[in-house]
Amino acid sequence: MIAEISAAIGAVQSVNSAIQALKEAKGHGGDLSQVIGRWANATEKARDAEKKGAGKMSYQEALKMESITRQLQNFDRQLQDICLMQGQGDLYNSIKRRMEESRLAHEKEVAKIRMQRRQFKENMKLVGIIFGWGAFCVGLLVSGLYLYTSM
Repeated sequence: MIAEISAAIGAVQSVNSAIQALKEAKGHGGDLSQVIGRWANATEKARDAEKKGAGKMSYQEALKMESITRQLQNFDRQLQDICLMQGQGDLYNSIKRRMEESRLAHEKEVAKIRMQRRQFKENMKLVGIIFGWGAFCVGLLVSGLYLYTSM
């Protein structure tokens, strides 16, 4: 889990450096595609880390994931500003539309994983109760038989 979060943090730092380079170079089309590629990579790594840790993250890991999510939202706003300054607002809208489709699919998948983990825990609890009562009943039967045969 820590490896996935570290990879997401590294990807976010890569996006940050690419955006800074783009701002210093006053923005070129090729540079913009590089930033978009790094941003998509960072978003994908963050989603993978969230998916892998769904329902079982520690407090520290959850805080790191929240920080990564906030940074990605900040990059989204910066990317929008850069696209609008370059007159490529339609590019940004197209990117966001595709990302929204991906985000919705990701949220469904994470919800499904959380539900499966919760269901698994409930099933294991039920199995434990069944085995516990079964062992108790067998113990009662064995004690009863022992008392019956010893009399």
